[in-house]
Order: sequence, then structure tokens, then C-alpha cells
Amino acid sequence: MTITPAPAVPAAVPPARVDLDALDEGIIGLLRGDGRMPYRAIARELAVTESTVRARVRRLEESGTMRVVAVTDIEAAGYSLLLAIGIQVEDRSPEAVARELARLPDVFSVNVVVGAQDIEVLVVSQDQAALHELVARRLPAVAGVRRLTPALALDVLKNQPDWVPFHELAPLQPSSGTRDAGTPGRRILDGLDQRIVAQLARDARVSNGHIAAALGVTEGTVRARIKRMEELQQIRLTAVTNIDRFGDALLAYIWIEAERSDEIRGVAEALAQIPELGFVAVMLGRSDILAITMVRNTEHLAHFVHTRIGRIPGVRRTDSTLGVNFVKHDYRMARIV
Repeated sequence: MTITPAPAVPAAVPPARVDLDALDEGIIGLLRGDGRMPYRAIARELAVTESTVRARVRRLEESGTMRVVAVTDIEAAGYSLLLAIGIQVEDRSPEAVARELARLPDVFSVNVVVGAQDIEVLVVSQDQAALHELVARRLPAVAGVRRLTPALALDVLKNQPDWVPFHELAPLQPSSGTRDAGTPGRRILDGLDQRIVAQLARDARVSNGHIAAALGVTEGTVRARIKRMEELQQIRLTAVTNIDRFGDALLAYIWIEAERSDEIRGVAEALAQIPELGFVAVMLGRSDILAITMVRNTEHLAHFVHTRIGRIPGVRRTDSTLGVNFVKHDYRMARIV
């Protein structure tokens, strides 16, 4: 499955800040675990009425605060490589460069940052040849790009795209590739799978009957395909919330160096247990581990790094960049673990 993104388009009117109450948080939390959890089950879990749950979900969706979507595993989508790339810019504004980078089909996350880099991007690639083309030719060809500092994800331990910008995204396009993704039991989605996922990526709570009618197949076929894709961890049906609805939300990229090479895995596993971290991966290049979290400001970031990360046995040093303009993130793709 290839995602060909359109340029990120900000809302015409900046969204108002939303304060979620405990019931909202409870509903979102349950839908993060199972995007298709029945309203009746949610109501029973939270000790409220089913009509209350329906009304709350409708309000969260209509206000642009929450969406329930299908997230596709990058390997199931036909990509074998995931990279984080820091980009230094010259003779052009980082915002202008970031907007142009967001148009590239392999780039699914773009954030203007402060720190040693000007922009942080996350990219996917089908294979080494495609990666070489991207890093050696296409990214450097963007006007203003001075230097790339890439890091290859060797092992993603945690990837939860919970808080994301709700920018406009292009429709999912079928992939022409059919090669095996390389992980036992995790094959690339076929054409029908891709068409079902495209429906679920817009609204994961849409009925199987509606999907079946739209695709000209039986409801049983749709139900069986979704069940299989979830069991194989090819997709996850989950709630995502709009980071732009929260005025004090900034994304922080934390690069961690371990004391010893044989301690890297243990440090990464400890980091993956920290609830505030949405992404943890062992990396090749730049540093040993990349962790991504959401913070309020630089003081909050410093406190989090010093008190939560710096105290983990085996952590030698950290280096952080703080996002200031989340230009794009395609929440429909992640490494499902």
C-alpha cells in the first residue's frame, strides 16, 4: 500500500482548545484499545448509559477532537525500512522546506524543531534501492536542504500514534508490489485487504455491511478479512486524538545513548514501559535509541528527561529536539508491535 500524501492543509480557523473530562478520557482510552468496541460495552465499563456514550463519541468526532481509524503496519503496507532523519536547512525557512518535504510519498511525518536539527522527519522505504534514491537524490533535491542525518530503526518496541495533527491526507492508493514483507505470518495486504482498510482508515466504526456494499463483496468476507488482519497485526483499529486541539502540546524527539552496547536492548525495554512515551526504537546511526513523547514546554521536557529517562540504569546521555510546528503526520501508518 503506497500513501501518496497531499500537502498538509491547516484548518481555516484555528481549533479551539478542548478540555476533556474523565468520561471523555475513559471513552477515548477504551477506543484506543479497541476502535470497534460496542457502545453498550463501553457504557457498561464506564457505568453510564449507552445513549450517553453515543452522544459523547459524536461530540468528540464532530468537534474534530477524536477519530477512530485503521492504522496499517508499515510492513503489511509493503515497506521494510523505517528511518528518522534530521534535516538542517539553509537559505530558506524551515517551514517552507517542511511543507515541500510533506509532499513526498515516502515521508509520513514532518515536524519543524528546535535543537541541533531544523526539521525531523519519519520516512518509510520499500528496500535499500528505494532508500538510496530517497536519501541520496530526492531529499537533497528539495531547495533549502543542507544536510541529512539519518537513523535506521532496527527494532521498534513501541509505536502508538495517539496524538496527531488532523491535517488533510490523500486517499490510500493500492500498491503494485507483491513481495513478502519478510516477517513470518505478516504478509503484505492484497488488493481486497487494501480496499477494506481504505474504508476503515476514514472511519473504523463503519459497519461491515456498509463496507461490503461499497466493495461488492459479502459481509462475511469483510468480517473475516478484518479479523485476520487484526490477528496478524497488519492493522489496528484505534482512536486518535487531535494534537492541535491542545494548545500546550509539543512533540519531543529524545535520542538516548547507552553506557554499553550490550545494554541498549534493556534500556529500550525500560523506556517502552513509560506511559508518556509513544514511540521507542533501537536505532542505527545518530544514537542508540529514539524515544518520542509529548510535552508542554522546554522546562517540562527537561524535567521529564532528567527524572524519568536519565535515571534508567544504562543511560549514558540524551540529546533532544523539540517540535514547534507539526506540519504532517499520516496516522494511518505505524509499526504495529
